Amino acid sequence: MPADYSDFEDLIIEVDDDGVATFQIHRPEKLNAMRGPTFWEIMDAGRRLQADPDVRVVVGTHQGRGFCAGADLTDGGGSEPTWVEANDPVGVSGIGMAMPGIDKPTIAAIDGVAAGGGMALALSFDMRIAGPNARFTTVFSRRALAPDCGMTYFLPRIVGEGRALELLYTAREVGPDEALGMGLVNELVDDPYARAMELARELAAGPPLAYMRAKRDVKHSWGATLAEQIEYEWFGQAAVRSSQDVLEGRDAFVEKRAPRFTGR
Repeated sequence: MPADYSDFEDLIIEVDDDGVATFQIHRPEKLNAMRGPTFWEIMDAGRRLQADPDVRVVVGTHQGRGFCAGADLTDGGGSEPTWVEANDPVGVSGIGMAMPGIDKPTIAAIDGVAAGGGMALALSFDMRIAGPNARFTTVFSRRALAPDCGMTYFLPRIVGEGRALELLYTAREVGPDEALGMGLVNELVDDPYARAMELARELAAGPPLAYMRAKRDVKHSWGATLAEQIEYEWFGQAAVRSSQDVLEGRDAFVEKRAPRFTGR
């Protein structure tokens, strides 16, 4: 039976027959800013999408003029967190681990503002496809706040330390063309959602185990020496080499047909 995601208040999550899950914060009247419960729902959504065997790719998108405008400062923090939430060692910043914790490709389609924690959330996706209305700002220094939600992890790894510190200090707005030029986004297109879904369906037909290992390998590499990383890669290669998908890929090549990967 397909997983049910209808219990979320601030998120809309749907999974199509191709295995593509679309994920969005549904607060368009607030530029999809996150109130208190939104943060915890995003963390829960990450765990559930990771565990869902029907999901092969996750596409983050939005309605209205904002991908996510960060924390909703007009909400007063939303409802009080539970005891477990209040004592979580990373608090609401845990949204930065929601998408990286999914061993499947994740793509963000952005055609509006991504600010503060919302920008960090966008950066936490594997890939970002921007539209002509995309805008990025770290915003934290404007509010005399320190960065959170993984911003200082993702941003320097994507654009470099010097550029990251500039953006954190100035909190200036980065438009779509500059975002593409500095590597903040992978593509700039007129319709980022359509392009993201096209790419997602292409990836959904691909080999899930190979994608899983590639994602784990890349993330492991940041804290590893070359020798350690090669050993980790070899371990991953050994883990998937005997899979049915490897045999299917070989047979499809020999038989000159499209492969049918199952993740087994």
